[in-house]
Amino acid sequence: MEATDVIKALADPQRFRVLAAVALGASSRDEIRSRASVDARGAQAAIGRLESIGLLADEDGALRVNYERVRGLLQTETAPSPRDDVSRFVQDGRLTSLPSKRTRRHTVLAHLVEQSFDEKKTFDEKAVNTVLERWCAGSGVDHVAIRRYLIDHQLMFRVQGVYARTQDVLPAAGEAERYMDAIGLG
Repeated sequence: MEATDVIKALADPQRFRVLAAVALGASSRDEIRSRASVDARGAQAAIGRLESIGLLADEDGALRVNYERVRGLLQTETAPSPRDDVSRFVQDGRLTSLPSKRTRRHTVLAHLVEQSFDEKKTFDEKAVNTVLERWCAGSGVDHVAIRRYLIDHQLMFRVQGVYARTQDVLPAAGEAERYMDAIGLG
């Protein structure tokens, strides 16, 4: 269900009055019917519809507004889409800046990786730097920091100076990499 479904449901005056009565403290069906000035049949239909879309919840025979559901709808409707996050930080194929919030940064970096690096290929550090320098040109964003973030966010993997989007195309880890992994620094 989306917020537009709630708006459609509340466009009916009886349903709106029933919801308002519950929000103002009415909990029994008779009390709701009385406060909402709705006949028994209309109140029952409105309550049924509001329960079916999750706006009203029955707790031990007492109805209440399901505020958690309302907040959830609001967050769903107002949360920026990943595409919005990318467009705020990437313009004309260039990074304009890097988000400080980890989840947004991950989304932007994932976009960069998907656009620039083939999933089945490996890249040496020079090739990775060349691609990242193009993304960072003129923005003040450090391409070396971006390269480190790609590893930190596990969007790219590195073994013996070779980078890839997936670990299965990388060469076997050498002794130094195994040691770094063993002590938790890999």
